[in-house]
Amino acid sequence: MKRIFLPLLILVIAGGAIFFVRAGHTEKPPTEEETTAEVKGIKEEPKYNVQTHIVEDNDTFATIMENFGIGYSEMLAIVDAASSTYDMTRIRVGQPIRFAKDENGKDAYLEYETGKEYYVHIDFLDDFKFNVEKREIIYNTEVVTQGSVISSSMYLDGLDANIPESVIVDFANVFAWSIDFSVQVQKDDSFEILYEKRSRDGGEVNYGRVLAGKFVNMGKVYTAYLFEDEEGKAAYYSAEGENLQKQFLKAPLEFKRITSGFTYARFDPINYSKQKHLAIDYAAAMGTPIMAVGDGTIEFAGWNSGGFGNFVSIHHNDTYTTQYAHMSALGPGIKNGVHVVQGQVIGYVGSTGHSTGPHLHYQIKKNGTLVNPMNLDLPAGDPVPENKIEEFKKVVAEYNELMK
Repeated sequence: MKRIFLPLLILVIAGGAIFFVRAGHTEKPPTEEETTAEVKGIKEEPKYNVQTHIVEDNDTFATIMENFGIGYSEMLAIVDAASSTYDMTRIRVGQPIRFAKDENGKDAYLEYETGKEYYVHIDFLDDFKFNVEKREIIYNTEVVTQGSVISSSMYLDGLDANIPESVIVDFANVFAWSIDFSVQVQKDDSFEILYEKRSRDGGEVNYGRVLAGKFVNMGKVYTAYLFEDEEGKAAYYSAEGENLQKQFLKAPLEFKRITSGFTYARFDPINYSKQKHLAIDYAAAMGTPIMAVGDGTIEFAGWNSGGFGNFVSIHHNDTYTTQYAHMSALGPGIKNGVHVVQGQVIGYVGSTGHSTGPHLHYQIKKNGTLVNPMNLDLPAGDPVPENKIEEFKKVVAEYNELMK
């Protein structure tokens, strides 16, 4: 009896093993490519059909969504979902919007570029639900150094040296607290700029940050290096680690040229006589925005009967007051008692009062007495933190090497 049972048991086990082996081969074995992909962890990227629309005049977010085939209710749901990240109703002319469907024709995502640095990415989920993220635009970045010796102006000589206009303007803004490029620049001064040149997928080139710069004015060297402070905020510092941002901007206009510098013997075209002119006159197109050079409180805003026309006086502290005259109009909300911040528009260039043409008359009082705006030496912001000095020195050395 035992002899019969043993062979039967062996047959049962063997049969089960054969069944197991056969069952394991009922599916088609993976190809070599599939096996390789599985081993390497490669996942095939989903394919999308993407439509791109460049925002035009009179476009609204609603009309663009309608053209993409998105209904009004869903459009409102998108606006609501994105509201804490970006107000999609405030799209700007010239910016791209991309709408993607997957290979099955299902709505996949929407993207809007808010500027050169970031875009809003909106994933379509089920039931009018969305996942919204602010993402950084990824560029191929090249670091470029260019410079020039000045024969007429930094702006014109920079353009002649094939430096992009936006880079020249950004460079001037870096030194906005230290140099007034309209009045301080002299022939044979020189400058050098280290900046980012960027492109995406071989497309149009644009320009990123100014990383470092040098301006030599009558032998005096001004330097700037981009570096992050303790809070991770990027700021510009001199080679010695001093913060370039100061209490006052060097000039109250971004684009300007000087008609008369500070002098004690200026010919007054109104009174036809030599008079003290303890101020700077900036010639500029009618309506050019005028900025507050520093934080302060408006102590007077309105018509000045002494010849200044539309006039604004800003009290900054117990020492300094800045004053702006001949405006065509005051800025939005500018009136007595209002607090303003550095760079805020307080008015617009005009020719009101005793004036022969559009210009801004700008003057500074120190302890109630007019002083030369060009000679003010104001304290800077916080320097490079002590615990980051060594790191800063390495950045300075790296940028100086690139500028060679």
